[in-house]
Amino acid sequence: MAAGSFYPLLGACTHSGLLLGPALSFLEAGEASGSPLRPYRPLEGCSHGSPVWDPWSRSIFFRVSHAIFRLTSDNIVELVAGDPREEGEPEDEEAEAAEAGTGPANEDVLLINPSHLVSDGKGFIYCISSTKERVEHLVLRLQLPAAWRVPEGEPTAGGAAAEGGGLQRMRVSRLHAQEGSPRGLAYAHSDGALVMASPCALFRLLLGAGGGAGAAGAEPVLMAGRPGALRRVTLDGSVTTLASGLTGHMYAPFVLPNGYLTICNRDSKSLLLLHLGLKPLPLLPAPAAPATPPRRTLHADMGALLDAQPDGTADLTLLVAGRRFLAHRAILVARCDYFKQRLARAGFPDGAAAELDLPDADPAAFELLLRFVYTGTVDIPPALAPSVAELADRLLLPELCADAQAVVLSGVSAATVVGSLLWAERLGGSFSGLVSSVKAWAVQHYEEVRGSGSLRQLMAESPELGEGLMDALAK
Repeated sequence: MAAGSFYPLLGACTHSGLLLGPALSFLEAGEASGSPLRPYRPLEGCSHGSPVWDPWSRSIFFRVSHAIFRLTSDNIVELVAGDPREEGEPEDEEAEAAEAGTGPANEDVLLINPSHLVSDGKGFIYCISSTKERVEHLVLRLQLPAAWRVPEGEPTAGGAAAEGGGLQRMRVSRLHAQEGSPRGLAYAHSDGALVMASPCALFRLLLGAGGGAGAAGAEPVLMAGRPGALRRVTLDGSVTTLASGLTGHMYAPFVLPNGYLTICNRDSKSLLLLHLGLKPLPLLPAPAAPATPPRRTLHADMGALLDAQPDGTADLTLLVAGRRFLAHRAILVARCDYFKQRLARAGFPDGAAAELDLPDADPAAFELLLRFVYTGTVDIPPALAPSVAELADRLLLPELCADAQAVVLSGVSAATVVGSLLWAERLGGSFSGLVSSVKAWAVQHYEEVRGSGSLRQLMAESPELGEGLMDALAK
């Protein structure tokens, strides 16, 4: 916004074509109760600024000199706190009564140059206001009327003026007094605290239940360093410099939906955009999950069919080391070449048998293999990866064999590399690629392997493989 007018930033959801659009037109209600709406005209001779989006009411709040206005989703502007042409300071008595919830709604409270408006998204707006002596600055809490809350699923905020109920005011209370001139205010969603910036430090104002100030008050948490730079400060106090060499007075940072960080330059009256890949806060509540059931998938249905056994549909029993697995002949034939050959009626004599024996197979590995046959995917525990790889190679499932070998490789260490290398070398054939990969790992981590003492085992059990490892290391 500028001089009281709002301008849309077109293209804020993309990474190209950013453009400032024409000034937007709004409506406002007259001062008399029940007066008709009229075109909104910014007050002449009054400073404007500090706009903030509040998702709780789906409204934009902004200041005009000594007052705070609200722009609803119906494009209606309302005066909600203070008086733009008269300054004043909330009294302590009013603040205490408002804090306890027993006092008036402070409908006639006056403010002095409120600035740095922030929203907690929970029905409160916070700002900084001057005192009458201009020596201290106050942190004020403004409580939004319950009627302004927009339930999830409703499209607009619905201004009080539009509803014909007359203008409403926010309840104002004092939270903290700070000497000097604060340079900024932010709400930390991670721990529900206000963060204030002074010329040389950051302060965190702890908030109690209901948004009141906590007993700890405001204490400095970090020295901010010299000006001219933009820094990110995490909750633990670590600082990362995002940009340096900035000139002019920078204020009002905001993350656009496309991840750009925007900063206003008061001196040049320009908008600085930095592409930092930041994640913006959601501008609206997350949509409710659809009531319709999730989309069905083939692999999920096939997995459910396997889990449903015995349900009377299986026509084949697989015997693996004393364990019985029920399966469907047609699925095994369609998904596995080994079973396609063995269950062919014109081939093996047990092609039409109701039971099929798989000697020398690990039942735990076969259970994973059978799930892979039905669903096309399976999580392979590292401890079972060698057994699954061998069984998959034996039953002509090269994809599962490759997946299991990848698990073996990912678990290689200085203590296990020689054992894995000897195992893969012994199997040969489909495991030749794994031999090369494990050998390359051993070369890359040679000092660790040498320190483990396992090289002596390699030279003792396979001198030829050990010589090959030395040749690879020399190259």
